[in-house]
Formats: sequence, C-alpha cells, structure tokens
Amino acid sequence: MTIKLELIHTPAAGAASTMPPLLFVHGAFSSASCWQQHFMPWFSAHGYDCWALSFEGHGASDGHDYLAAISIDDYVGNLQQAIRQLPQPPIVIAHSMGGFVLQQYLTRHDLPGAVLLASVPPSGLAGSSMRLMTQAPELFMQLNLFQQGNYQPELNELRHMLFSDDADLAAVDWVAHHSQTESQRAIMDMTLVPPFLQRRIAPLPNLVLGAAEDQLISPQDVAETAARFGSTPEILPHTGHMMMLDNRWEQCAQRIATWLAGTALQ
Repeated sequence: MTIKLELIHTPAAGAASTMPPLLFVHGAFSSASCWQQHFMPWFSAHGYDCWALSFEGHGASDGHDYLAAISIDDYVGNLQQAIRQLPQPPIVIAHSMGGFVLQQYLTRHDLPGAVLLASVPPSGLAGSSMRLMTQAPELFMQLNLFQQGNYQPELNELRHMLFSDDADLAAVDWVAHHSQTESQRAIMDMTLVPPFLQRRIAPLPNLVLGAAEDQLISPQDVAETAARFGSTPEILPHTGHMMMLDNRWEQCAQRIATWLAGTALQ
C-alpha cells in the first residue's frame, strides 16, 4: 500500500557531485526534521543532492492515528517507497532505529552505499537495555518514561541521555520540542531479534560510526553492526547519541564526506 510520506529535498548547491543522492533516515521518536538543522545544508553545500524521509506516523507523513500498530517491516516498506521516488538509488545515511530498518532493507535489496550512525545492532535492543538496567537503572527508567510520553526531563537530564556532556542546551531544547511518541510495536520488534532471523546482507560500501558518549548504543553494539557489514567500526570522541545535532556534528559530517570521496564509491 502506498501512503503519503514526508520526503524533504535539499538539492545540491553549486556544482553537483557525481555521487548518488543521499537519503537520510531518522531514528525513533524523531522525524526528517532532525537532518535539516545541520546535515542537509552542509552536504548540499558540498555538492550532494539530499533527501530525508519521515517514517509512517512521523513528521508530516500519514499514519499518526495508528502509530502504535506500525511495525519495523512497515518502516522497511516506507524506505523502499521513498527510494523508488528518487531519481536514482541513493546512499542511505541512517541513525539509530533507522539503521536497524536499513539493515532489514538490505537483506532484500541492493544500494550503492550505506552509512550507519549509532545504529541499533543486528541483535536488537535487548543487550543495551540490560546493560542500562544493571549499570544505570535510574537512566533506564527515565528513558522508558520519556519514550512513552510520561516524563518530561529537565534539559540537563535530556542532555545526559542523548548528547555529550558539553552539548549546547539550545540543541537539547530543540530535541525536547521536536520529539514524538514511537510505535511500541516497532520497539518490541527491535527488543529481541532471534539469530535465525538475521538474514545475510550482500557486501556493499559502508561506514559504521558510533559515539563515545552514547548512553544507548555502546561501542560493543557498534562493533556488532560493523561485523554484520564486514567493516571496521569507528567511534567518534566527545559525541552523544544524537550525532547529527550534538556539538561536534560537523566532525561526523566530515568523516562521512571523506568516506564518500573515497575510492570504494568511485
């Protein structure tokens, strides 16, 4: 079924790159707007044709009235629908839950390249949830209440959850005012993924990045994702989970740009 999906376009400024377009895919509790703050203008200025998708039930896409019933498979269908609308197959840059959706898409389809930022690992969220529950139970409880819309943390608390310790509070405040509830079905789909359901991903150029101050996705999670792609994980220092909005977002963007300019995609 084809539904109305928000697909934001920022064309390349000046001389266009010969690279495929970039499609940015958001994580849970977010929308395409998280990419409009820094990444889309930056990559557009560097000659890339940029697009950003809001999943069903997010942003300006249809589906808010049945969000609780939307599955990860539905999000995979959204990604497929968006890719079909682009002039050519894109390089997909996906964050957190979006990285998990991208992994499922790649078990069925090919792409010219993929970048995963603080992605939910192939085994799902069970490992990180258990780690938080045992090592930081208060943070685990706060995150769960926040995700369910039952708790509005102070900005300093939200910064600790999602950003680096020195992040600008204006960026934290933007997230506080642009977050939304997430499909609990989708969260459950990611909570525990049996190994026999982790289908093979065909080799493709990829970059797997994590964040040193990420409270949700650990370096072990990032390494697990990279192993699935047969690549080496990289952990960006002094950066929190919201890599595209944290103080050192440009460090992340520059690393992606360097990779895009590399020989693997020429």
